[in-house]
Amino acid sequence: MQTSPPVPPRKSMTPWFALAAVVVAGVVVWSLMSGPSTDPATTSATPPAATETAPTVQPTTPAPATPPATGTAPATPNSGTTQP
Repeated sequence: MQTSPPVPPRKSMTPWFALAAVVVAGVVVWSLMSGPSTDPATTSATPPAATETAPTVQPTTPAPATPPATGTAPATPNSGTTQP
């Protein structure tokens, strides 16, 4: 009777997956850190262009003046008289 040779144990792929995860995380961190240090939109010398326009102001006709009521007190209390 002949026996078959023993099957070698299967190698685990876990270390390769862990290494790939570390490399991917490193690439993501490097790409985020290598960008500009400030936002050029907030540090530019010129203000950003307006996105909305203001409504146009329509001229209005002033209300007609009302004549002063008769029998009211004069505007200055001592008009026409002199005080010492």
